[in-house]
Amino acid sequence: MLTSDLLVTKISKGKIEPVYALLDQDTLEIARSIIDVFQDHVGRTYGELIEELEGIEEINYRLIRGLAQILERRCVIETDSAIDPIAARRMVFEESRGFVTSEEERKKVLDNVAGKLSIKPAALEKALWADHEGNLVIKEFQTITPEDLLRHYNLSLAQTLLFRATGMEIQIEDNYQPVFRKIKQLGLIYSIHDGKISLEGPTSLFKLTEKYGSAFAKLLPTIMNSTKWSLRASISRKTFQGKRIYDFTLDHTRRSIFGTESETAEVGFDSVIEKEFYRLGFKGWTVKREPTVLKAGQYAFIPDFSLERNGTRIYVEIIGFWTPEYLKHKIQKLNDLQEKESMILLVNRNLACTSSEFQAENLLFYDKKIPHLEIIKILRRYEEKQQAEEVTKLNGVDISFGSDISVISLDDVAKRYGVNIEAIKEVIKGQNMPDHSLLGDQLVSKLILETIQGELIGVTKHSDALKIFGKYGIVACSQALSMLGYKAKWSGLNPENAEIVKL
Repeated sequence: MLTSDLLVTKISKGKIEPVYALLDQDTLEIARSIIDVFQDHVGRTYGELIEELEGIEEINYRLIRGLAQILERRCVIETDSAIDPIAARRMVFEESRGFVTSEEERKKVLDNVAGKLSIKPAALEKALWADHEGNLVIKEFQTITPEDLLRHYNLSLAQTLLFRATGMEIQIEDNYQPVFRKIKQLGLIYSIHDGKISLEGPTSLFKLTEKYGSAFAKLLPTIMNSTKWSLRASISRKTFQGKRIYDFTLDHTRRSIFGTESETAEVGFDSVIEKEFYRLGFKGWTVKREPTVLKAGQYAFIPDFSLERNGTRIYVEIIGFWTPEYLKHKIQKLNDLQEKESMILLVNRNLACTSSEFQAENLLFYDKKIPHLEIIKILRRYEEKQQAEEVTKLNGVDISFGSDISVISLDDVAKRYGVNIEAIKEVIKGQNMPDHSLLGDQLVSKLILETIQGELIGVTKHSDALKIFGKYGIVACSQALSMLGYKAKWSGLNPENAEIVKL
C-alpha cells in the first residue's frame, strides 16, 4: 500500500480506477533504474539515497516515489553507531549543565564525554545524530525484478484506492476457506446473495463510513489468489460539490498487471477420509475440492466437494470427528442450507448423532472407509433423472446430424443440443433410422459398413482390419467387427499376432 498522495486515479461516467503502471519498455527501464539506485546505496546513508532519488523524480514523481516506498520495505535500515545516540545525547546534556555559549566550551564538553566513553570526540559527534533519518545506514536490500516491482506497485495502487471504500462486493470460484478466514480476522461482516459476497463493517450498518477501507485493502491479495474472482467497491471521494461515491471494479482478467497468477497446487485435505474420497473417483463425474460457497442462514457454508456431470452438481460434505459444540453448529448450518436436495452427507458413525438430526435426503454413515458403492447408487439416480429430463427435452425436436452423415460423432451432437450423449442414444434407439447403425458413440451409415465389409475380404490380420476402420473414422472397432460377422482370435499378448475370423 502507498501513501494517499501517490495515488493517481482516472474517473469516467461514475467509475474510478487507479492509473496502473504499464509493463512496457519505458516503465520497466524506470523500475530497473530505481532498483539499481537502491542496490548501489547498500552501506551508504538513507539521506544519500533520498538525495539521488530526488535528482530523478522529475521523470515521473508519483511513480518513482511509489516504487521507492515499496523498495524501502525491502531494506534493513539501521544506525551505524556502536554508541546509543539517545544515551550519548543525555550524557552531553548532563555534562554541559544546560546550553553552551562558545565553541571552546562545546569542544570541552565533547572531549569530556568522549573520554568517559573511551572514544574519539569525532566518533561521539557522529553518534549524537546517528539515529536521524538521513544518517541511518542501509545495511541490506532484498532485490526484485523490474516486472515484479511494477506488479507490486499496481497492487499497492488498488489497495490504496480501497482505503476510501465504504463497501465491497466480491465473487470467487475457489480459495473460499482462506478468503473467509481473512474476512473473519479483519472483523468484517458479510452477507451472501446469488453467489455474491457483500462485505462491510459493523458500523456500516448504521452509517456510510470509510472506516473499513483498510480491511478491504488487506483482503485484496487473498481474493486475488482465487483462480477466478471479481470485486466491486464503492469509493468515497471529496469533490467541490461534496462527497461523491464512485464504482471501482476489478477482476482476474487483469491478473497480468498484478503478478498474482494462481498456480496449480496439490489439493490440500483436512483428513485422511477426505483424501480417500478425492482419489476414489466416480466414473463420468468430476470431483472438485471446496467448489463454492453456499448460504446457510446468516452463515457461509463451503462444502468439502462437488461431483459434477453435464451441468448437474451434487455437493458432498464429510462430517468426521469434531467437538460436540462444532458438530452442533455444523448440523445447524446444514439444516439451514437452501440446496439440501443436492447434497450427500457422509457422517462418521462414531459421532454422537442420529439421522433424525439431519434434514438430508442423501445421508450415509461410514466407519473407516468411504461407502463408495452407496454413493454410486445415489449418483445413478441423478443420472437417470437427468437423462429422463433430457430425453423429454429432445422429444419433438428434429435433431440435425450435420452435412456429413456417413460417420457421425454423437458427442458433437450432444454438445450442440446441450444434453448428455446417453440421451441422444436413447432418442436414436426410439427412431426409425434404417440407413444407419449405432456403434458406440457414433452413428455409421450402412453404406460405409458395406464398403468396409468388401474391403475386409481376404484380410486376416487384426491390425490390418483396424486400419480399414480407422480410415473411415470408426472408433468402436470391436463392435463393428462383430456387426459385420467377424471375431478377433488372439495368439498370446502381441497384437500383431491377432487375426480376424469370419463367423
